[in-house]
Amino acid sequence: MDIGSMAVSKSTVHRARIAGREQAAEKIVELRNQEIPERLVLHWDGKLLPSLSGDTEDRIAVLLTGEDDAEFLLGVPASSDSTGRNVAAVVLKEVDEAGVRDKIIAFCFDTTASNTGMVQGACIRIEQELGRSLLWLACRHHVHEVILKDVFEASLGSSSGPELESSNDSVIDGPSWIPRRERRWKHRRTS
Repeated sequence: MDIGSMAVSKSTVHRARIAGREQAAEKIVELRNQEIPERLVLHWDGKLLPSLSGDTEDRIAVLLTGEDDAEFLLGVPASSDSTGRNVAAVVLKEVDEAGVRDKIIAFCFDTTASNTGMVQGACIRIEQELGRSLLWLACRHHVHEVILKDVFEASLGSSSGPELESSNDSVIDGPSWIPRRERRWKHRRTS
């Protein structure tokens, strides 16, 4: 190969990389179809990430898990926004490309309103599109987050940010943030 005759520009390299990724993705999907278990759990989670242009964009990681520790990353596509409608559309596009619609028995998701909304949420929309009910597996981390938020709001009052209202009291430094009634509780060893 004569390097002098090769076109080396950002655009050429960019197009070649896109084509290479598309070919690799096709091979991965073909391989997955041969090894995919009969019952799958669909997982997704959105995150705001920096794009190549320097802006931020919504990305949704879409995964499948199944029996015998099977785990498949279907993709991390961009989404125009994080509404339930768009999340469902992006997730279902990845599912359809993998050809596994009929194998999904449950889904795992965080407990944001865009996922759990009873009318416009991604979960409802996915179930409607699949034409059947699925087992809802809300992420335990996020479920506990909701419970802890309620405990903190009952104890400290509501907050619009991640910082606690009382800067002198911290959860780590001592129990002064716990309401007086709960401070009287005794902790016993069980043996």
